[in-house]
Amino acid sequence: MVCFDRFSPPHTLGSSHGESRVIRTAYFEGSWYVPLLHESFRLWRELEAETHSDLLTLTGALMIGSPTSEVVSGALESARVHELDIDLMDGVALRKRYPGHVLDEDDVGLLDVQAGFVRIESAIESMLSHAGDVRRNTPVSSISSLLDTFDAVVVAAGAWTPELVDWLPLAVERQVVGWFRIEDGVDWFTPDRFPVFIRESEETGSVYGIPTLDGVSLKVAVHHDGGSADPERLNREVSDADVNPLKRYVAHYLRGVTTDLVRASVCMYTNTPDRHFAIGLSPHDPRVTVISACSGHGFKFAPIIGDIAADLVIDRRTDRDISRFSFARFASGDPARTR
Repeated sequence: MVCFDRFSPPHTLGSSHGESRVIRTAYFEGSWYVPLLHESFRLWRELEAETHSDLLTLTGALMIGSPTSEVVSGALESARVHELDIDLMDGVALRKRYPGHVLDEDDVGLLDVQAGFVRIESAIESMLSHAGDVRRNTPVSSISSLLDTFDAVVVAAGAWTPELVDWLPLAVERQVVGWFRIEDGVDWFTPDRFPVFIRESEETGSVYGIPTLDGVSLKVAVHHDGGSADPERLNREVSDADVNPLKRYVAHYLRGVTTDLVRASVCMYTNTPDRHFAIGLSPHDPRVTVISACSGHGFKFAPIIGDIAADLVIDRRTDRDISRFSFARFASGDPARTR
């Protein structure tokens, strides 16, 4: 196996950096993700054992919003379908248990017990140790040229996928993440006391956060709020306009965190129109497997999607249910062929 990367991973130029990524089980995006998540948790633990690494930390994941919000109602539906371990709290119980959150009047909280975060750079280093021949700083401009040398090709190029697969409707989105200083003496943002969270409201949209890993700062970001972007010309400078929405959220909805920005990071989402994954064999050449497990929520699935890619390359099929991720849902007219 040969892997080509246009940069030298782990790096800060794509979508796989920024210290941590949320992993959860009561998936509000759709109950069909849950079986894949169960496998992902198992495979992350296997990778930890094989590489003697600390990759996955369980904190629980707290979904905050009105009872009818997508994050709460969707997570509740996934929990119901798959009999997951959750704890549904009203505002009174939520305030008492997690004093770091300031709530709106109708907010409730759903705690997804089997959840936490993955240390992203360590995870990539661990995966690379099993990746075989990695050709770093080697951009690929044509899939067809690779097929002259290799029996099969897997395209997992993130924000650069549209350069290679022009029949798949993808849009790249710029995202900014901020780390904000915790007030002196506040101790409730540690991983053992503060679950990762996703909060939905009409005022803020969807905001997520991860407990402090350095004892100094808390990571916060707005989910899907970056506008379109070109990965080759991405603005990597963070402006006041980028961080002001995060500062407003911290000031109004977090108790014990200041608006003092410790650091910030720019990354990218690569979105499908419905924000679900796109995984399968190319409709134009079954030797080509395309993996666009993205739309801002793909990293947690990396181990199982790697297994699915192996299934598709070797058997040209998989026993995992990926029907929801079919390219056919985007079909319209006669798409251009893979370059």
